[in-house]
Amino acid sequence: MAARRTRGQARSRAAREFVSEVEEILDRMRSDLADLADARARGRLDADLANRLFRSAHSLKGIAGMFGFEGMSELAHHLEDVLDGLRMGRLAADAPALNLLDETVELVTGLVGGGDGDAAEAEAAVRAMIARIEAALEAPAPPAPPDELDGLDPQLLRALTEYEEHRLREALRRGCAIHLVEASFEILSFEEGLSELTRAVRDGGEVISTLPAPGDSADSQIRFSLLVGSDVAAEELRGRIDVAGATVRELRAGVRSAAATSAPQPPGPQPDAAATESEPPRAGEGNGELESLKSISDTVRVDIRKLDELMNLVGELVIQRGAIGAIAERLLRDPATAKIGRELGKVHKALERRLADLQAGVLEVRMVPLRQVFEKLSRVVRRLRRDSGKDVSLDIRGGDTELDKLIVEQLADPLMHVVRNAFDHAIEPAAERSAAGKPAVGTIRLDAFQRGNHVVIQVADDGRGIDADAVRARAVRLGLLAGDESLSRKQLLELVFAPGLSTSAEVTETSGRGVGMDVVRENVNALGGLVQLDSEPGRGTTVSFTLPITLAIIQALLVGVDDQRFAIPLNAVLETLLVDAPTIQRSEGREFLNLRGEPLPLRRLHAEFGLAAPATGARQAVVVVGLGDARVGVLVDRLEGQQDAVIKPIQGPIRNVRGIAGATELGQQGTVLVIDVAALVEDSGHRREAA
Repeated sequence: MAARRTRGQARSRAAREFVSEVEEILDRMRSDLADLADARARGRLDADLANRLFRSAHSLKGIAGMFGFEGMSELAHHLEDVLDGLRMGRLAADAPALNLLDETVELVTGLVGGGDGDAAEAEAAVRAMIARIEAALEAPAPPAPPDELDGLDPQLLRALTEYEEHRLREALRRGCAIHLVEASFEILSFEEGLSELTRAVRDGGEVISTLPAPGDSADSQIRFSLLVGSDVAAEELRGRIDVAGATVRELRAGVRSAAATSAPQPPGPQPDAAATESEPPRAGEGNGELESLKSISDTVRVDIRKLDELMNLVGELVIQRGAIGAIAERLLRDPATAKIGRELGKVHKALERRLADLQAGVLEVRMVPLRQVFEKLSRVVRRLRRDSGKDVSLDIRGGDTELDKLIVEQLADPLMHVVRNAFDHAIEPAAERSAAGKPAVGTIRLDAFQRGNHVVIQVADDGRGIDADAVRARAVRLGLLAGDESLSRKQLLELVFAPGLSTSAEVTETSGRGVGMDVVRENVNALGGLVQLDSEPGRGTTVSFTLPITLAIIQALLVGVDDQRFAIPLNAVLETLLVDAPTIQRSEGREFLNLRGEPLPLRRLHAEFGLAAPATGARQAVVVVGLGDARVGVLVDRLEGQQDAVIKPIQGPIRNVRGIAGATELGQQGTVLVIDVAALVEDSGHRREAA
């Protein structure tokens, strides 16, 4: 019964997500169609709008097919054909075509909001609309104009897609000048630089295509070319670009026709004859626009920043709740105010329950399924499969596992780095795999599951594995390792996360510059997570991410060292115990504790932050913390209880302190630093550690 109820809830949640997603796509399409009609009334087709509508129809087709709405998916497919005809110039952007688009979008809207309406009637409406679309597409295409591309570089033309070539022809027909804008960008920040250049160029024209540019550049840079159709000359366009080193080369001068330059423009949009003809409304369409103003779904999409503000307010309430509890305790200790203290204590308990419900509600709103980022990785895999020529399948499991939205967004780039490395370094070519007795098709598996208060995400491949000897050789060349230093295989694999270390024999567009795995670890550590690497020669590599479910309000264990207090996130605490000094063992400059037959590495918190050591022979508390399979014991002077905490980043010149994740305010108890458990666990695994 419980399992059926859970499956029913999952289906209901999926249905709500589908309706919400489709409604957002349809709203965007209606807005773009209105803008497209306005642009047509001004005498030209807006290419960006037509292309955006085409992508929206493609998204609609995909999501409808994924959820099993075959009729809607087929209708969206035909809508996609119409829009493709418009953007490619095969279909005239006249009033009948735009009306057909409007009616199709409204029909899809009716299908989404129809609920349990007559299925046969809906199917008939879909078939009738598809027939009208097919009739429109069968209209004779406009005659082909003379080839305007004569004289342009054939190599450049071969690099253009069919759509880009169409946009180039349209720009030439309008008499635009054609320019080639080139610039180099640092690889680590080329996306921001290229976006800035594209925005600047769009102020003076249309970006027809963006292509990698040939030519010499530094190893740390990448060069791009922008093919631009513009109404301005090359020098004027160059003056609008504020990007260092950017060049503008004119491929063809602009030639405005006499009709275009001398004919007076109408003062406003001219009505189309076909659009002004009166037509009786179809049955049921009398005031359909007014009837469709109500939203289909009951879902509201909220900016994550607003949720952050709401969570901050909840955090402040948590602090005030703690202050009220402290006042109640003081009043209880005084016989004269004990009665008031008891009443205030009851209020405090009620507030605590309601605040816990509010906190849980806000956290639930912030949680999103990992399939959002997994689906993006699916698209990356398809592109890499095409570019690399390797046949690789992607196996996704645990996509419904939920994480805080903020963590999911920050996790996208690290996961992409790991998947790209699997393609470039791990998965062998088909011939090599066959010779090794492996299937010709390689496999990359994405797996997510919850483990306690953490979520574990694993990226595993069945490739060649990591060559530890190659890692050692590269580390010795870079000076990261002495030639005679002895390391275990696990310690050698840790060197993969060192900056600048790559075992790739050549640099490719995908990887091989030694940039990636160090950034992956840094980004995941910033989320309070841990990255672990396991590899077996000939059988594959697994990269595991262990992450907290949320970075918002957490429970913390308060500990004392000397006269300082620290907070340790409770979701990373496995157990606490008291130990005597003689039970602590030493080996090769490291301290261990025999914990039920297993060696537990120890870290002294006073040594981490330069505080006074406890008296010799004094008993100390050990807080056993762990992330993933890694464990470490933290030696502290005393345990001071649990407390809800809101972690705030430390601002100022000392904000990047290794081992400190932030700070939290505890009302009248002051502000304490929050320990970065991931950093402690990671550092405990390094091959060297001060005694």
